[in-house]
Amino acid sequence: MNNGNHLGTINPLVDIYNGISLRYALPCGGEDIDTFVGDIRLTKAVGDEDFITLGTDKSESPYEGEIIYKDDEGAICRCWNWRESVRTMLTEDTRNAFLCIELTDEKRVEEFENALKDLAKTVQEELGGTCKASILDINNKQVTIE
Repeated sequence: MNNGNHLGTINPLVDIYNGISLRYALPCGGEDIDTFVGDIRLTKAVGDEDFITLGTDKSESPYEGEIIYKDDEGAICRCWNWRESVRTMLTEDTRNAFLCIELTDEKRVEEFENALKDLAKTVQEELGGTCKASILDINNKQVTIE
């Protein structure tokens, strides 16, 4: 049902991954690679990581044990890839982006792979970017981002 509410625009890259997220009903997120400090990792929070959520100006550390993406300076995304950090957010000035789609239902692998292809194709066609896709799982736990 259309209640008159529309998905607002943030910036072209975020708009693209939000569209993919809605089209495939998969969580998508993105971060500015050039703002990372050291390596990023998907891990459980210690609970004292620095994290300033979009829309605020105060640090709200994740809960101990919460699943987060973090680098050597603190959390970059909480609640898997749902709550983004001001420090690493994508902006109009972003030139190198880490885009993430998460799959938690292994019965949806084909949809997940289609979403990855669609995301890469759309970024390339709409923004002229180049993409390198990697799938991380229990058997492939790390990737080098260049």
